[in-house]
Amino acid sequence: MRVKANKNKKVNPVSAFLWKDKKRRAKNLYFLLVMLLCVVTVGMGYITEKLDLMSTGDDINNSAGNEITPEVIYDEEELAIMQAIDSAGSLNDFLYQWANNGGELYSSKNVINVLLVGLDSKNGLQYGGNSDSLILVSLNKKTEKISMCSFFRDSWCYMDIAGRERYAKINSSYFHGGPTALIDTIERNFKIDIDYYVAVDFSSFRDIIDALGGITVEVQEYEANYINRTNPDFHIEAGPAVHLTGKQALVFARIRKSDYDSDVSRTRRQRQVITSLIQSAKNASLSQLNNTLDALFAYVKTDLTKSQILSYAAQALTKGWLNYEITQFTLSDSEIFKTGYVGNASVVFIDYPLAAQKVQTEVYGESNIVLDENRAKVFDFVTRFG
Repeated sequence: MRVKANKNKKVNPVSAFLWKDKKRRAKNLYFLLVMLLCVVTVGMGYITEKLDLMSTGDDINNSAGNEITPEVIYDEEELAIMQAIDSAGSLNDFLYQWANNGGELYSSKNVINVLLVGLDSKNGLQYGGNSDSLILVSLNKKTEKISMCSFFRDSWCYMDIAGRERYAKINSSYFHGGPTALIDTIERNFKIDIDYYVAVDFSSFRDIIDALGGITVEVQEYEANYINRTNPDFHIEAGPAVHLTGKQALVFARIRKSDYDSDVSRTRRQRQVITSLIQSAKNASLSQLNNTLDALFAYVKTDLTKSQILSYAAQALTKGWLNYEITQFTLSDSEIFKTGYVGNASVVFIDYPLAAQKVQTEVYGESNIVLDENRAKVFDFVTRFG
């Protein structure tokens, strides 16, 4: 696709995007990677320099990247029906059957799925850390929505890492096999196709948030009490609009033991932080955005290439992605998850067929999973609930 620069000359839209009205376009380009990287992308005079700081698909091998296609709204393809599990002999047998049922992953040319991974390792870019936060960001060009779904880090599941089968918490798949293993595990269990991933060291969030001047979130009374009791270095108040520094926001996002509903509230807080980051980026100055990138890009690993990042940035502006409605959804229904134990380990048991059906419906608008009324459920094989 090309656009007219004048009556006689055509120019590439990316070039037009990069060089016309630099100051305004720079700020909008920053905003795209808030959607894809939880923060903002680069000012025009700094694009190459900033992207060179980041570990991208130009530098790393991956199995999840797709090539960019033109901005076209496609007719949805007919996908083969996927059946739930009829019977199983044990918990592990149920999880194995579901992960290996041979059904067709749901995908659409109208949807871009990006898995955001918050890592708890010290440098965040190598193997050896667990995926502390897992959020699927889905951009649907047909419905003009961007949705965010959190996966529980303690979800007990089947995984196949380099030919070795395991039953473990879903967040450990990154520890054992990096982003490829993590993506494969989520795809197997939730039956969706993930296009790209972006992994960020969680500890770098402090500098990112401070570079943007902090964030504003709603803090519940019990959350404020817990933070103040366990962190003597600072004091925060509860309220609907509480301003947090980077250090305070990181503590807020990672609270685990103050909630009766396990990881449900924790994932809510993480989505609050991301949403507030987006709002802070919209109001930030170019100097603040530049400082944010310096704090972020050295700690980012993604299979998006630099050319893909720039191309998506251009599409975000020319196709109106920046105006899409942002929605959130969770897998917190009591019918979908229950806490329990495997040995002495506290885990989250997921009714994966029902959960996968909900994720597909929220992301794509429909599902190819059929749930029989008398189907087997994962909870049938659990002996100890939390």
